[in-house]
Amino acid sequence: MDNAVKEFIDKVSSSVYKKIFVKLILAKRVLENQEMNKIEVKYVEIKSQPNLQFIYKYDRNDVTKNFSIEEAEKQLNAMIGNNFLDINLFTTKEDVELKYNNKHIAKIYTKKPTFSQAADGSHDECKKRRLDTKNSVYLKSLGITDNKGEIIPSMSAKFKQVEKFVEIVDTLSDSFKDCKPIKIVDTGCGKGYLTFATYDYLTNVKEMEVEMQGVETQDNLVKFCNNLAQKSNFSGLSFVQSNINDFKPDNIDVLIALHACDTATDDAIYLGIKAQAKVIIVAPCCHKQIRNQMKITENNVLDPILKYGILLERQAELITDGLRALILNLNGYKTKVFEFVEYDNTSKNLIITAEKGKIPSDEEQQKIKAQISAIKNKFGIKYHYLEKLIENPVDQSWRILNAQCAKSE
Repeated sequence: MDNAVKEFIDKVSSSVYKKIFVKLILAKRVLENQEMNKIEVKYVEIKSQPNLQFIYKYDRNDVTKNFSIEEAEKQLNAMIGNNFLDINLFTTKEDVELKYNNKHIAKIYTKKPTFSQAADGSHDECKKRRLDTKNSVYLKSLGITDNKGEIIPSMSAKFKQVEKFVEIVDTLSDSFKDCKPIKIVDTGCGKGYLTFATYDYLTNVKEMEVEMQGVETQDNLVKFCNNLAQKSNFSGLSFVQSNINDFKPDNIDVLIALHACDTATDDAIYLGIKAQAKVIIVAPCCHKQIRNQMKITENNVLDPILKYGILLERQAELITDGLRALILNLNGYKTKVFEFVEYDNTSKNLIITAEKGKIPSDEEQQKIKAQISAIKNKFGIKYHYLEKLIENPVDQSWRILNAQCAKSE
């Protein structure tokens, strides 16, 4: 390892342990055609242990991974000089820059700190709750809080999940803040834990004008949720009995689908794309459609691994959701794929967020289509259900709207 690189990485680790770390940015790509644009690194605490969260920035999506400090050091050693040439560490004591010159020699520069407050790293628990638990009718009726407004211990994981989802919605709110009212649809909402929390946060904390509908197939849950919405004085929140395919909304700004089973997730994504939703948020569940198509193909280097059923199943999950992200990219959405909450709270912890952006150029579309085809061919996959929905829609009007949007951008 280069001495300057080693010294810089030591400074990163030291700043974390001294609690003066603010953030780290890896920039200036080595190769212009390198797909990864930059990496942002944040400090997080997971189960009371210090971690560094790497956010890998690509043109159309971000990938987030958490590493222990030791693992983060290895990641930095692999990336610095090989992928990025300008690395900036921000601490409350000083700003430190590692920069390569034209001869590819690294040198460290320091200057006065930009920031005076270190990253708090609160990952396990929000330092300040986004939801008012003391005066919440719906949290009590849903069995999350007791009569005193305290979180019931057995429901702490559920409340953590609810708070985390609200945090995710908050980070995406710039994409739909100008919509008045903001029209939100939560498909397959079940008992409405996240539906009520999202409406509560956006209307009572963010003070936004919201019209939100929960869509659920079970009549008893729809009646329960409508009664609870009335008891909570949530005038802009209602629930309807329907499946995703039969639901015909006038307009959608935000589409939510959490744990919709197998291709129901694709039905929800398609509904969002067709409606030109500003934001789509899905947490997939089950991946049978791709799993049933996957087979061992000739000369596939993964053959020795995929012969094990459990590993083939997990590979199917990754491929299914990876293809969903690429198909969203193809339709003008910038995507992120990351863990919803810690695995201990729920095994269904992957979430995909998509924000509407510009329609890709013809060249970009061909590149994404080639990537999709290569992945499918690698695993003997004939089609992805979401692809089929988009390629053969019953209603073609959304295609015309999409084309008009592309011309206006």
